[in-house]
Amino acid sequence: MKHTLPSISFIHLLLFVHLPISYTQENANFMQCFDPFPCGNVQNLVFPFWREGSSPEFCQAQGFGLTNCEDDDPPLISIGGHEFRLVSVNQSGYSMTIARGDLWETICPPPPISNITLGYPFLGFSPTNRNFTFFYGCDSSVAPPRGGGPMTECTQWSNSFYADDIDDGRSYQQFRQLCRGGAIQVQINQSNFEQLRREAENLGSVRWRLGFDVEYDLADIFCGKCNRYKGWCDDLSPPEYIPMCRKPGTHNLLNPASI
Repeated sequence: MKHTLPSISFIHLLLFVHLPISYTQENANFMQCFDPFPCGNVQNLVFPFWREGSSPEFCQAQGFGLTNCEDDDPPLISIGGHEFRLVSVNQSGYSMTIARGDLWETICPPPPISNITLGYPFLGFSPTNRNFTFFYGCDSSVAPPRGGGPMTECTQWSNSFYADDIDDGRSYQQFRQLCRGGAIQVQINQSNFEQLRREAENLGSVRWRLGFDVEYDLADIFCGKCNRYKGWCDDLSPPEYIPMCRKPGTHNLLNPASI
């Protein structure tokens, strides 16, 4: 079930207000998960994000581990077996902008190349994302569809081209069958899509093309962590539905040493 949640700082405050003093003191370790931290060029990250190699286990949410935090660049995030760059995070909107790692430096990576999925039920593509499709090594008789153009950067494949917003599955398959290098569909967020359509000559110039938006369900992620440590997750009264992790007694739910 999807939940509508307020800001992280409000959740942080309620955790202290609603828990007994003894529980709050023992639960101090879990509060580390909501202490903001930087990674790469992204600032003020909190749970469910965490740094590999430095965050405690009880802060580690699957699909949100970050690496390359020391570089002054978007950090790496591995989701569903695929590597992405974390471009930005909208904490209050529970969404992030990520870009495919294999297209970060070039739109013409070595084969094999394929479409990607997110692989987790608590993640979803934003409905406002748009599609670009890349076709590699197509027959010489194939011309780019309307709204597309050549990808001259792909020197390893002759006659490679792109198309924007191909929604017709038959058109996609028709072109793909005539392209020995294959085809992929890449999402891009709305603002970047509009800019790229105005500046099509920059298609292959930089880090492709600063990503697409992914929404995450913080309540599902938080409650999954709660359940893992033998607690149960309650919602407070509407309209805010703040998730709370509850367990009788004073044992710390989210500290493995106390289980």
